[in-house]
Amino acid sequence: MLHFDQDTIVAISTPPGIGGLAVIRLSGPLALETIQKYFSSTNRLKPRYATFGKLKHPDLSEGDFDDCVVTFFKGPRSVTGEDLVEVSIHGGTYVQQKLLEVLLRAPGIRAASAGEFTFRSFLSGRIDLSRAEAVADLIHAKDAAAHKNARNQLQGKLRLLVDSMAGKLIHSLTIIEAELDFSDQEIDVSPPQALLAPLLELHKMTEALLETYFYGRRLEEGIRIPLVGAPNSGKSSLFNLLLGQDRAIVTPQAGTTRDTIEKSIIIAGHSVVLIDTAGIRDAQNEAEISGVDRSKDEIEHADLVIWVQAPDTETASPDKVINTPQITVFNKVDLINKRPENKDVYLSCSTGEGLDSLREKLYEQVINMVRTGVEGVILNSERHQDVFIRFRDQISACMNSINNEVGPEYVASDLRLALDILGEITGETTPDDILNQIFSGFCVGK
Repeated sequence: MLHFDQDTIVAISTPPGIGGLAVIRLSGPLALETIQKYFSSTNRLKPRYATFGKLKHPDLSEGDFDDCVVTFFKGPRSVTGEDLVEVSIHGGTYVQQKLLEVLLRAPGIRAASAGEFTFRSFLSGRIDLSRAEAVADLIHAKDAAAHKNARNQLQGKLRLLVDSMAGKLIHSLTIIEAELDFSDQEIDVSPPQALLAPLLELHKMTEALLETYFYGRRLEEGIRIPLVGAPNSGKSSLFNLLLGQDRAIVTPQAGTTRDTIEKSIIIAGHSVVLIDTAGIRDAQNEAEISGVDRSKDEIEHADLVIWVQAPDTETASPDKVINTPQITVFNKVDLINKRPENKDVYLSCSTGEGLDSLREKLYEQVINMVRTGVEGVILNSERHQDVFIRFRDQISACMNSINNEVGPEYVASDLRLALDILGEITGETTPDDILNQIFSGFCVGK
């Protein structure tokens, strides 16, 4: 488990680009005192002000070490809830590593663990666990859609939804506990059956939330779209055209592609993983059999399939092979006079005819996968999915207890357990081992 102690921690928070800047961050009671030993400026460091000056100390170099900007945040009005200092320096490897090395030799300073800055922010109550997880999602967002979802969670939409659901549960629990408290007095209280309607509403809301998980995972992993078909149908040529680069080897010889090749592109703001596959055929040798097996595995895990056919190759119906949503592409139309019926796209990889039509079809298919979520919340975390599955099941248990007319004390116990499960989303009741798993997955400096 990550420990929260009184040590002051330091790490490179923002790795630089080429010729850019790097940010070194210190958090803890000694943050200000420590940086003042190495920072020289005509202006005094003031909370929430960026101050220009120089890093200057014999341990760093003879004379001035580097120009820098230091920003001081006084706790608890900082991201970690502690005194926090951010030092913006030039991004050369030597400069940042030398400063980090010298700071780590200072008394009471140690290197931050992975995710420890965010962990301290969580423990100080600056953010809840759902927003802490959104920090990692925002860092790893690969496209506009994933970025938007991470921003929604970072801004607290999941927390607001959980608070609303918890409020409904607390109201139901209050009614049950009133019955327990006044059961020996002649006071009218609502019967437990009155709780069935709000509990059913919570159950339906949770089901709708769980249905967003499929789309949420696609935001994280990308929408998988393999190009499949018979050997020499033009899959690799089409793969290269869609990418805008020669990524796959193309030859006139059938069976050139023996393994899957994948590359990501952006369609409608979503990351799409295109996969070039080996031709589907009756393979004769071990290498071909392996390639065909991998193609079939990609079909099984695909979100959408581009089925490529051509007049000079086998034309087996894709419906006999797959049940996945598909776009049927008839390639090499420049070689024939009469086109077959009932194909989605007629294409020539040689001339580019039909390529825009295919791109439009892909755009439509991706847009059809988009979900708005429940009050703007889309689940993309396996942990969140697991919590809401257990929460849904516990709500079902509450309703069963009421329908079976068990004692109100048992219904109250079921409701409290549901509240505890829901609290795992925000971190109020999350076990330590789960917290450790979440924050240790962050990069150092975040």
